[in-house]
Amino acid sequence: MVSPLLPSERLAVPAGTTLVLYACLPVSLGAAADRVLDSARRCAVEAECEVVAEYIDRGDPLGDRDGCAGWHQALAAVEEGRAGGVVTPLMVMLGRGKAAHLAAWQRRTGAYLITSSVIDTPEACGLSQHDSVRRPKGVSSSP
Repeated sequence: MVSPLLPSERLAVPAGTTLVLYACLPVSLGAAADRVLDSARRCAVEAECEVVAEYIDRGDPLGDRDGCAGWHQALAAVEEGRAGGVVTPLMVMLGRGKAAHLAAWQRRTGAYLITSSVIDTPEACGLSQHDSVRRPKGVSSSP
């Protein structure tokens, strides 16, 4: 879901883009984890994209991703061309404090990054506006 208050000049992820869903969820989240993942799945559907794989790590969502197998699998899926980007419930799940590293990876791969969060966007995390947030339906990129 994207807030209608987001600037309209942001470009949409092209329809049909393949994405991997990545999330790092605390074990304590229990059944609520399904709702968190569903929000990211809905985000992809609303953007008319296809989730081709899901990689879910259980741990501290604000922690380091270096030891997270799912994170490395999600990156590899994009790097190997099996997906054009990543959809996540919260951008912070992609590596808190690693915005520069993630931005360099995004520039190198051309990956799209989208989130179901309305406040934790790629731009808020210092990442590229490279089509990373979709425009709300009905909002034109023309002035």
